Amino acid sequence: MAIWYCSFHGGDDAGEWNNIHAFSEDGEHLGKVLASHDLPHGVGLRELRGFAFGPDGDLYVANAWQDRSQVLRFGGTRGADGRHPFREVFVERQRDNPGLAHPFHVAFGPDHNLFIPSQDTNVVGRYHGPMSSVGKPGSPMAHPPALAEVDHDNLLAGTFVPAAKHVKTGLHAVRHVLFAPDGLLYVCDREADAVHAYHPTSGALQRSYRHDRLAAPVHLLWWPERQGLLVGSRDRDAVMHLDPASGEVEILIPKGTGGLDAPAGLAWTSDGRLAVASRMGRAILTFRPDSAHPDPRPLVQELRDHPEFLMLVPDAAARPA
Repeated sequence: MAIWYCSFHGGDDAGEWNNIHAFSEDGEHLGKVLASHDLPHGVGLRELRGFAFGPDGDLYVANAWQDRSQVLRFGGTRGADGRHPFREVFVERQRDNPGLAHPFHVAFGPDHNLFIPSQDTNVVGRYHGPMSSVGKPGSPMAHPPALAEVDHDNLLAGTFVPAAKHVKTGLHAVRHVLFAPDGLLYVCDREADAVHAYHPTSGALQRSYRHDRLAAPVHLLWWPERQGLLVGSRDRDAVMHLDPASGEVEILIPKGTGGLDAPAGLAWTSDGRLAVASRMGRAILTFRPDSAHPDPRPLVQELRDHPEFLMLVPDAAARPA
């Protein structure tokens, strides 16, 4: 049996959840999953965003607090206390790494290196992965070939996809990034109302998708059955289907269906339904993707904090070691 992991907006309030919380497949709250009692001095969980299991099996989490922008590494299986043990700060904002600022997500590429979109610098940074033998794990990688003709004095260390501030064709307000089965890196540019596709190693822009239905795209999910992308539109309170081959965009879940209010994380349930975090609705909703009909009751509702990212985690990772 799998369980849901969900991150939350977090903040200063005692009622806000600065941790990843687990829920059963039928919505029962199971508590926190990240160990915080053994964090070193100067490290705290604050405003967590995206998270992913790395090629080494460990769990990597975006710690998005502006003054403590980091990616934290936790053990890949939960310990006897039911929580993933802290291992290290894998990447953090430093003088030689100013591009990491307010990280939104973490994604591992086909080459096992780490890609991080940062909201305050609007770059997608690329960092040596945990199994790297050619560079120190967690350190910024060289700029990709696509940026060879750009004045590197204008680029931040580790930049893979640049900001519009640095390159005319760059990003305006980066959000989710996703490596799709077609091999491309898809990137949401919220302010440009666009989704861009990049070559995973050269960094070359392959195609830009712009459509009035892609208003403020934030989250992405690959839809295997349709060989396309699901895109959560924060401004339209809807979920779209983007066909990468044709560029066509259609409404999958219309505005506000089932109480959807500012869609955030998207994920598939074990039986093929679509789960959507309703950020402002403080709920996790489920839908039949073939009809867009919402299930009669939310999977989870009346959450104390705003849900951000969702992941259905296999039992092997959730089980205490």
